[in-house]
Amino acid sequence: MAKSTPSNPVRILQRAKKETLPKAHKQLEFWKNEGQKIRDKEIREQAVWTVSDKTFHCEGGSILALLAGDNQDPYIQFMVGYQSICDYLDTLCDKNDSHNPDDFRALHQALLDSLEPHGQIGDYYQYRPNFDDDGYLEKMVTRCREAIVKFPGFSSVKEDMKEVSQYYIDFQVYKHVEEDQREGLLYNYYVENQDLVPGMRWYEFSCAVASTLALYCLAAYAAEGPITKEDSTRIKEAYFPWMQGLHIMLDYFIDQEEDLQENEMNFVAYYESKNDMLDRFKYIDHEATKRLKGLPDEKFHLMIKKGLYALYLSDGKVRENEAYKKDAKEIIKLGGKQASFFFQNLWMFKRTV
Repeated sequence: MAKSTPSNPVRILQRAKKETLPKAHKQLEFWKNEGQKIRDKEIREQAVWTVSDKTFHCEGGSILALLAGDNQDPYIQFMVGYQSICDYLDTLCDKNDSHNPDDFRALHQALLDSLEPHGQIGDYYQYRPNFDDDGYLEKMVTRCREAIVKFPGFSSVKEDMKEVSQYYIDFQVYKHVEEDQREGLLYNYYVENQDLVPGMRWYEFSCAVASTLALYCLAAYAAEGPITKEDSTRIKEAYFPWMQGLHIMLDYFIDQEEDLQENEMNFVAYYESKNDMLDRFKYIDHEATKRLKGLPDEKFHLMIKKGLYALYLSDGKVRENEAYKKDAKEIIKLGGKQASFFFQNLWMFKRTV
């Protein structure tokens, strides 16, 4: 397991600023440059915009590189590449008018292919005639593959990573179909998997499957060294569904106003009242904490959870909305003093690449 993992907020931020953020920024700059090589103007603009607009995702994921020991570089290459695929495909789905689930599945096959170092490259654009990104997506898949073969523990975590990836893919498909079908498909998906998430509501489960935190955590441990299948399963079950659910609930909390204006689904909007929302945040935080305890590097994982509160609740969307700002003050209390510390010191994550 990982060695010399920081367990207090000061050390985590110091090491992230010095070690992991610069490496993530370097990888993001690589993908921005690759995106600029795409000849089709519309696709090029979407690719470059996605990297620039979603920098935040890779900066957050880079902190888990502190679990990777001396093997940070391949982990960050993988994480930034994989997250860039997620963000790029989300943009391609959002900007498409056909709402074809077969198209969305074909696109997202890239995520599963990225976890098969010696597999074939899929026909990702088979439902998009004449769509040509000059190999941009294929290049991201290849870069992910080149990184994971350097993970000593990859064979032990591979199936758990693929399981988490499949949840994410299914969510992306159901989220992007015709608007009047989305809620029903997501609810049925919850019913099919209800035994995995006792105590969760369907829209909270939708949040849990929309995150890839468990996948990145597993990748970091696999990069650090050999890992047992038992530990892989423990880590996956600690992060999915509760930690991942909390992660995306916070994401939807800060996007409420934007989603309302754009008529997009927002899972936090399903709560009956503010008190109901706050009670459920408390419940899901409690369940996440319970499962993170006992993990290797327990204190680090608990700090990551506290850091999520600060990372999202310090967003400008919250600061500019008085009602959300008031709710955020209640929510961040769940993270305790450490979350408040992170909240006050997250300026380094707000810089652009």
